[in-house]
Amino acid sequence: MVTTEALPVVVDAGPIIHLDELGCLDLLSDLSPAIVPQVVWAEVSLHRRSLKIGMLGGVEQVSVHGSISDRIKQLNDEFELGAGEVSALVYMSQRACRFLLTDDAAARLAAEQMGWRAHGTIGVIVRSIRRGLRSREQVCDILSGIRQRSSLHIAQAVLNTAISKVMTSGD
Repeated sequence: MVTTEALPVVVDAGPIIHLDELGCLDLLSDLSPAIVPQVVWAEVSLHRRSLKIGMLGGVEQVSVHGSISDRIKQLNDEFELGAGEVSALVYMSQRACRFLLTDDAAARLAAEQMGWRAHGTIGVIVRSIRRGLRSREQVCDILSGIRQRSSLHIAQAVLNTAISKVMTSGD
Protein backbone atom coordinates (compact mmCIF):
# COMPACT_ATOMS: atom_id res chain seq x y z
CA MET A 1 0.00 0.00 0.00
CA VAL A 2 1.32 3.45 -0.97
CA THR A 3 1.21 6.00 1.84
CA THR A 4 0.18 9.57 1.16
CA GLU A 5 3.69 10.75 2.11
CA ALA A 6 5.12 8.61 -0.73
CA LEU A 7 3.02 10.44 -3.31
CA PRO A 8 4.64 13.42 -5.03
CA VAL A 9 3.81 17.04 -4.41
CA VAL A 10 3.42 18.98 -7.66
CA VAL A 11 5.13 22.36 -7.37
CA ASP A 12 4.23 25.56 -9.21
CA ALA A 13 6.71 28.39 -9.86
CA GLY A 14 5.57 30.82 -7.16
CA PRO A 15 6.58 28.80 -4.08
CA ILE A 16 10.02 28.02 -5.52
CA ILE A 17 10.62 31.69 -6.31
CA HIS A 18 9.27 32.94 -2.97
CA LEU A 19 11.05 30.35 -0.84
CA ASP A 20 14.30 31.22 -2.63
CA GLU A 21 13.76 34.94 -2.04
CA LEU A 22 13.20 34.20 1.66
CA GLY A 23 16.24 31.94 2.05
CA CYS A 24 13.97 28.96 2.75
CA LEU A 25 14.48 26.85 -0.36
CA ASP A 26 15.65 23.97 1.84
CA LEU A 27 12.05 23.53 3.02
CA LEU A 28 11.14 22.07 -0.38
CA SER A 29 13.27 19.00 0.32
CA ASP A 30 10.97 18.18 3.24
CA LEU A 31 8.13 17.75 0.71
CA SER A 32 10.05 15.12 -1.24
CA PRO A 33 9.16 13.59 -3.56
CA ALA A 34 8.31 16.78 -5.42
CA ILE A 35 7.64 17.24 -9.12
CA VAL A 36 8.17 20.39 -11.17
CA PRO A 37 6.80 20.31 -14.72
CA GLN A 38 9.24 21.62 -17.37
CA VAL A 39 6.96 24.54 -18.20
CA VAL A 40 6.96 25.56 -14.53
CA TRP A 41 10.75 25.32 -14.34
CA ALA A 42 11.05 27.56 -17.40
CA GLU A 43 9.06 30.21 -15.51
CA VAL A 44 11.23 29.81 -12.40
CA SER A 45 14.35 30.19 -14.58
CA LEU A 46 13.10 33.51 -15.94
CA HIS A 47 12.84 34.96 -12.43
CA ARG A 48 15.70 33.15 -10.65
CA ARG A 49 18.38 32.72 -13.31
CA SER A 50 21.04 31.43 -10.90
CA LEU A 51 18.77 28.69 -9.54
CA LYS A 52 19.35 25.21 -10.96
CA ILE A 53 17.02 22.24 -10.51
CA GLY A 54 19.86 20.22 -8.95
CA MET A 55 19.95 22.74 -6.09
CA LEU A 56 16.51 21.57 -4.96
CA GLY A 57 16.87 18.39 -2.95
CA GLY A 58 14.15 15.84 -3.59
CA VAL A 59 12.71 17.81 -6.53
CA GLU A 60 12.51 16.31 -10.00
CA GLN A 61 11.74 18.13 -13.25
CA VAL A 62 9.38 16.24 -15.57
CA SER A 63 7.97 16.61 -19.04
CA VAL A 64 4.19 16.55 -19.04
CA HIS A 65 2.64 14.83 -22.03
CA GLY A 66 -0.86 13.93 -22.98
CA SER A 67 -4.03 15.73 -23.79
CA ILE A 68 -5.73 18.26 -21.58
CA SER A 69 -9.06 16.98 -20.29
CA ASP A 70 -12.22 18.89 -21.05
CA ARG A 71 -12.55 19.68 -17.33
CA ILE A 72 -9.08 21.24 -17.15
CA LYS A 73 -9.81 23.18 -20.37
CA GLN A 74 -12.98 24.48 -18.74
CA LEU A 75 -11.12 25.47 -15.57
CA ASN A 76 -8.42 27.14 -17.66
CA ASP A 77 -11.08 29.19 -19.46
CA GLU A 78 -12.83 30.04 -16.19
CA PHE A 79 -9.74 30.95 -14.15
CA GLU A 80 -7.34 32.10 -16.92
CA LEU A 81 -4.54 29.87 -15.71
CA GLY A 82 -0.95 30.15 -16.86
CA ALA A 83 0.82 27.44 -18.85
CA GLY A 84 2.64 26.22 -15.74
CA GLU A 85 -0.54 25.84 -13.74
CA VAL A 86 -2.23 23.96 -16.58
CA SER A 87 0.80 21.68 -16.90
CA ALA A 88 0.71 20.98 -13.16
CA LEU A 89 -3.00 20.16 -13.29
CA VAL A 90 -2.52 17.87 -16.28
CA TYR A 91 0.25 16.03 -14.42
CA MET A 92 -2.01 15.66 -11.38
CA SER A 93 -4.82 14.32 -13.56
CA GLN A 94 -2.51 11.58 -14.87
CA ARG A 95 -1.05 10.35 -11.56
CA ALA A 96 -1.84 10.12 -7.88
CA CYS A 97 -0.34 13.15 -6.13
CA ARG A 98 -0.32 14.45 -2.56
CA PHE A 99 -1.21 18.07 -3.35
CA LEU A 100 -0.44 21.10 -5.51
CA LEU A 101 1.96 23.65 -4.05
CA THR A 102 1.01 27.03 -5.53
CA ASP A 103 0.62 30.65 -4.52
CA ASP A 104 -1.69 31.36 -7.43
CA ALA A 105 -5.25 31.79 -6.14
CA ALA A 106 -6.78 30.72 -9.46
CA ALA A 107 -4.66 27.57 -9.60
CA ARG A 108 -5.63 26.76 -6.02
CA LEU A 109 -9.31 27.14 -6.87
CA ALA A 110 -8.92 25.01 -10.00
CA ALA A 111 -7.16 22.26 -8.03
CA GLU A 112 -9.89 22.31 -5.41
CA GLN A 113 -12.54 22.13 -8.15
CA MET A 114 -10.82 18.94 -9.32
CA GLY A 115 -10.99 17.56 -5.77
CA TRP A 116 -7.29 18.01 -5.02
CA ARG A 117 -5.67 19.75 -2.09
CA ALA A 118 -3.58 22.88 -2.61
CA HIS A 119 -1.18 24.64 -0.27
CA GLY A 120 1.14 27.63 -0.60
CA THR A 121 4.40 29.14 0.57
CA ILE A 122 2.98 30.29 3.91
CA GLY A 123 1.87 26.75 4.70
CA VAL A 124 5.30 25.34 3.89
CA ILE A 125 6.97 27.90 6.16
CA VAL A 126 4.56 27.30 9.05
CA ARG A 127 4.85 23.51 8.57
CA SER A 128 8.59 23.82 9.18
CA ILE A 129 7.92 24.33 12.91
CA ARG A 130 6.11 21.01 13.24
CA ARG A 131 8.81 19.30 11.20
CA GLY A 132 11.59 20.72 13.43
CA LEU A 133 13.21 22.68 10.59
CA ARG A 134 12.57 26.18 11.96
CA SER A 135 11.72 27.57 15.39
CA ARG A 136 8.57 29.61 16.05
CA GLU A 137 10.74 32.71 16.32
CA GLN A 138 12.42 32.02 12.99
CA VAL A 139 9.06 31.46 11.29
CA CYS A 140 7.66 34.69 12.77
CA ASP A 141 10.73 36.57 11.49
CA ILE A 142 10.33 35.04 8.02
CA LEU A 143 6.61 35.82 7.90
CA SER A 144 7.21 39.37 9.16
CA GLY A 145 9.66 40.00 6.32
CA ILE A 146 7.70 38.51 3.45
CA ARG A 147 6.43 41.78 2.03
CA GLN A 148 9.93 43.32 2.07
CA ARG A 149 11.97 40.28 1.04
CA SER A 150 9.79 38.50 -1.50
CA SER A 151 7.52 39.08 -4.45
CA LEU A 152 4.68 37.09 -2.83
CA HIS A 153 1.48 39.13 -3.03
CA ILE A 154 -0.30 38.67 0.28
CA ALA A 155 -2.44 40.95 2.37
CA GLN A 156 -0.84 42.25 5.55
CA ALA A 157 -3.91 41.12 7.50
CA VAL A 158 -3.33 37.53 6.34
CA LEU A 159 0.31 37.71 7.41
CA ASN A 160 -0.66 39.19 10.77
CA THR A 161 -3.12 36.35 11.34
CA ALA A 162 -0.52 33.73 10.43
CA ILE A 163 2.07 35.33 12.74
CA SER A 164 -0.45 35.51 15.57
CA LYS A 165 -1.36 31.84 15.16
CA VAL A 166 2.30 30.81 15.11
CA MET A 167 3.02 32.81 18.26
CA THR A 168 0.02 31.49 20.20
CA SER A 169 -0.17 27.87 19.06
CA GLY A 170 1.11 25.11 21.31
CA ASP A 171 3.52 22.37 20.34
